[in-house]
Parts: sequence; C-alpha cells; structure tokens
Amino acid sequence: MRFTKLRRDYSRKQLKVTYKMTLWISHSTLLRECLLTGYIVVKSPVRVGTGREAPLEASVDLAVVRIKLKDKSVPYIPGSSIKGVFRSTAIQLARAKGLKVCSGLGDETCMNHEHALLDQIQTLLKDGASSEALNLFNKNACLLCKIFGAPSFTGHVDFSDAYPVDEHGNVLDVATGVRVGIAINRRTGAAYPGALYHVEYVEPGSRFKFRIYSTNLPNYAIGLLAKILRMIHQGWVRIGSFKTRGFGEISLDSLRFAVRGITVKDLELSALDEHDEIVDLRNLAEKSGDWLECRDNRAWECLAKLEEVWERAKLT
Repeated sequence: MRFTKLRRDYSRKQLKVTYKMTLWISHSTLLRECLLTGYIVVKSPVRVGTGREAPLEASVDLAVVRIKLKDKSVPYIPGSSIKGVFRSTAIQLARAKGLKVCSGLGDETCMNHEHALLDQIQTLLKDGASSEALNLFNKNACLLCKIFGAPSFTGHVDFSDAYPVDEHGNVLDVATGVRVGIAINRRTGAAYPGALYHVEYVEPGSRFKFRIYSTNLPNYAIGLLAKILRMIHQGWVRIGSFKTRGFGEISLDSLRFAVRGITVKDLELSALDEHDEIVDLRNLAEKSGDWLECRDNRAWECLAKLEEVWERAKLT
C-alpha cells in the first residue's frame, strides 16, 4: 500500500529534483530496501572471540563467542564483527579511489574532526532545525559515515548476527577445535618461557546464515558493498582474529540479492544522485511479490553490475 501510493506521488521530474538534494541520506522517505542473504562457509579456522578473558566455564584461554539457540550453546559471528570487516575494507577501497574518508573508530570520525561537526549538528537538532542538521552532515561527512553511520546519525546498512541455522531455523552442528600457541618476544624473536596458550576456533565446513539489510543506498554504494562481498568470497578479505596465522578465510553460498521500493521500476534500479547511474537487471532478476530478486550465480552477476557503477562513479 505504502509503495503503491509513493509510486503514484513520485513523477520522474520529482524524483530528479529530490535526487539532486541527496534525499537518500535522509531516513524520512523510504526510497528502496536492499537485502543480501546467504551462508558463510568456513574454509580455514575462524575465531571470533569473547575478548581477553575467557568465560569461567571455558576450558581454553581464548574461547570463541557463543550464544544459546534452542537450548544449544553454539558459536556465532556477531554482526558488529561483520560490519567491522566491511567498514575497514571500505576505507581502503575508498581511499584507493581518491576519497577522503575517516576511520570511523572512536573519536576518529567526521563528527569529531570536521570543525566539531557533532556539536554543531546536536545544537541544530535541539533547536528543531533537522533539515539544516542533515544538510550540514551531508556537506561535511565522508561517504562511509553516510553509509555505515556516525555518532548521532544512523547508517543505511545493518549487519545481523550470523547464526548456524538452516533455512527452517534448525540449529546446525558447529565443530570447534583448539590450537596451542606460544607468545613471542618481538624484540628478540624468542619464545617467552612457559607462555603457552590455547585458542579455540570454528572448524572448516561450518555454515552460518548471514543477512545484510540496507535502505536508500545509491547503486554505487551498493556496488561498494558488492565489491567487499566478492573480496571476502574470493579469500582476499578475512574475518575474525589470527588472520596472519591462516585463520579467517570464508566463502559465501546460496547468495540472494533482493531489492524493492519506489526507485525500482521495470527491472531497473534508478539513480539516486548526480554521481549515480541506472542499473538494468533484466535477464538477471525476477519479480517475487514486492521484491526484485536474483539468486546464486545470477545474484553475483547483479552485484557485478553494481560493482561496475562503484568503479565508474566520480565521487571526488
């Protein structure tokens, strides 16, 4: 009902005007929803830990993080860990493209660096000047803050926790192993005497269902996420800790890409601002209710088209 009404209200001329105002940055109007789902398949040991202190019931020094699902305590991959991998990789890709972007860590965000942007925005919000606050954020914040979020600004992409469940919600078995490590003195290169520790990890072959949901992202921004997803799938980007010791390689299986909204029409994804371009998904995607979706190889082909938009986008 909502989508139908908005489609009626938005003419091509109106959309063109609002795009120039970078309406996609605002959360006030739902232009589109995008969904990426599938399975993370562990290819080398993966460790997402609980921190430096192991739980009291753990039999190892460095335990993997667990959650209780249907009375089973099983390892999982927190959405915050997945988001961290995406944002850190996005920094490298954006800077390689010549974009000025912040790290997004602690006080190292655009909100803290750009002339006390956070204080200015909060003052405007207190005065009820939300439009002025949004325009100020749009002018001064980097692309990654706009996509992933920043203090006082909710991002446009959400990374859910990845759980070991099948399509019906049944909990899958996850095998874990333990590897013995030893602390090394970086100055001398020798081992610390008696400095053995035991590291728990998820065994290769384990599967975790993941979900990445975004709203209002331009095609080039979805293309950035697509590129990172492909790099993860091909083993160029790893997750978790102990990456330099061979941990963290994964691949993706049963990939599904779906999108819907007032900017999705006739199997095309409209451009959302002056840097964006239309993406034609005919012969790749199919209608499924309100959604335009594609799966497996076709999903990768759809994402490849969006990745090309990211590569061509002139954002500097």
